[in-house]
Amino acid sequence: MPIQQVSVFLDNRPGSLSELITYLDRFKIKIFALSIADAGEFGLIRMITEDAGRATKILEDADFNLAKSKKNIEVTVILTTEKDKVSRIAKILGDNDLNIDYAYSSAVRIDGKFALVLRVDDLDKAERILEENDIVILSLDEIKKVF
Repeated sequence: MPIQQVSVFLDNRPGSLSELITYLDRFKIKIFALSIADAGEFGLIRMITEDAGRATKILEDADFNLAKSKKNIEVTVILTTEKDKVSRIAKILGDNDLNIDYAYSSAVRIDGKFALVLRVDDLDKAERILEENDIVILSLDEIKKVF
């Protein structure tokens, strides 16, 4: 159950992130996870929002530059635990020839455990293998319930 994320290119200058977040706030779009990657003169902002389709439409209508490749819009969200540490998750994926393209943490906590956002080169295979190893994969509805 991959989750849709919103990815936006921003000028790498003071205030550009504030403009983006303030704009989403105007439309009462909740952000559950946020990643900022520096790429020289611009930055790539990745977000898990309560409604990726609505957030995308709002941002496109305001002429924000969205990154729409599959790599930038589909991710999986897992729950890290004492047993299921990032090291174990990375090993399981690596042992199954799956590459983690990127990962970022979130503001989501369930029973004291943090949710981790992962982009893996084959999301369907990754989710199947993680589930076979009893790793909890979260749906957007589960995230919304606790946020």
